[in-house]
Amino acid sequence: MTELMPIVEILADCETDAARADWLLRAPQGVIYRDHTTIRRVLQEAHFALGVDALDVEFAAINATRLPDGGLPHTVVLGVHAVRSFLRDVVRKGGAK
Repeated sequence: MTELMPIVEILADCETDAARADWLLRAPQGVIYRDHTTIRRVLQEAHFALGVDALDVEFAAINATRLPDGGLPHTVVLGVHAVRSFLRDVVRKGGAK
C-alpha cells in the first residue's frame, strides 16, 4: 500500500462505521478534494457504502459551479445536508464494525 497522508491514515485506522462517519463529517474539504481517490478506496475496503456516497456528494459540491451570488445550487445543498444527516445518524447510533 502507498504511504497515506496522516489525516487519511486516521480514517484507515477507524474500526467502525461510526468512526468513519465522524471522520467524514470533520474532514476538511481540501483533504476530500486532494485525497478523494484514496479516501474512496479506504471506504470501499471497509464496505462503508454510505461513506462512499457521502464522499461523492461532498466531492461534487466542492466541484459544483457556483451561482452568481457565490452560493451552491439548491439541489447540491440539499444533497449535502441529506448525506451529512445520514452520517450524523450513524455516529449517534454507534455504527457497525
